[in-house]
Amino acid sequence: MALPDLDVRSVLDVVEENFQKLGLKTYAIRMIYIGEHTLSKEEIIRAFEKSVHDVNSAYCEIHVYGLLLVYDSYFVHILEGSEDTLHRHLRFLFKLEIDWIERMKKSTETDRAVLLENKDKSEPKIFRRLKMLMVYHSISTLFFARWRALTAHPPSLVGRLDVNGPISEHMEQLKICLNKITKLCDLLKADEKLSFEGLNAVDPRIESLPEAALLDFLLQSSYIRDLRQTYDLHRRVDDHQFYFESVWPLPTHFTPRLLYKLKVDDSFVEPLPVMPWEIVKKETEDEDREEPQSGSSSSD
Repeated sequence: MALPDLDVRSVLDVVEENFQKLGLKTYAIRMIYIGEHTLSKEEIIRAFEKSVHDVNSAYCEIHVYGLLLVYDSYFVHILEGSEDTLHRHLRFLFKLEIDWIERMKKSTETDRAVLLENKDKSEPKIFRRLKMLMVYHSISTLFFARWRALTAHPPSLVGRLDVNGPISEHMEQLKICLNKITKLCDLLKADEKLSFEGLNAVDPRIESLPEAALLDFLLQSSYIRDLRQTYDLHRRVDDHQFYFESVWPLPTHFTPRLLYKLKVDDSFVEPLPVMPWEIVKKETEDEDREEPQSGSSSSD
C-alpha cells in the first residue's frame, strides 16, 4: 500500500509565501521619532528629503516612505521600511548634520547668524534633541506609498505637564501622542492632498496634530530613549563579559572538582591552587575523623 503524498513545507516556505502575499521581500518596520530643530521649515525638509533620497537611490529591500510633520521648532517623522534601510537613513541623517556643522564652523560669524536665524547662539547644530517614540516590528500593512512633508502650526495644550511625574504619566502622554499620529496617518491615507494651512480651532483635523508642549514634554522625558542611543545600539555590538571574568575565585559547585585532574594526551594538567575554604573543610573533616577514634580508645 503506497503512502499518500504529503505536502511537506518548511518554515522558510511559509514565510516566503506570506512575503509574496504582502508584496514584501523582508520584514517591514514602522519607526516614529520626534525632535527639536534649529533650521527653518524649508531647510529641515530639504535635509530629511536628501537623506531619504540617498537611501532609496541605492539598493533597498523595502524603500523608505513616510511622513514628516514640521513645526517652527519641532518635528514628527513617521517612516516605514526594512530595519536596514531605516537605520541607514539615520546614519545618513547624522552624517548630514556633521557635514553641516563643519560648513558652519568654516563660515563667518555673519553667515552663521543668518543661517541660525538667531535661534541658537551656542555651538551650531541641526538637532537640539531627538527621541525615539515607537518602533513597530513585522508590520503587514504599509501606510505610505511615498515620502512627503507637511508643515503646520501646532495647537495649544490645555493644562501643564509635570516632567518630574511618575512613569505612568509619561506613558499616558506617549499614548496620547501616538493616538494623534495614528489619526494623522488615517487622514493622509484618506486624502493624499492633505494640508494644514489655514486651520482654525474648530477644524477636526487639528486633533491629529500633537501639541508643541506635548512634544517638548516627551523630549524631556527620562523614560524615553534618545534616538542617537538607539542608533548606537543597532550599530555597535558590546563585548560580552562572561561570569568567570567577573567572579574570582570560582565557586566550587560551578566547576567540577576533578576537572583539572583529567588525563590529556598522556599528560596531567596541573590542578588549581588549593583555596582557603577547601583547607578549612579538610581540617573539619580530619577533626570529625579524630573524634570517633578518640571515643573508641577511651572505651577500651
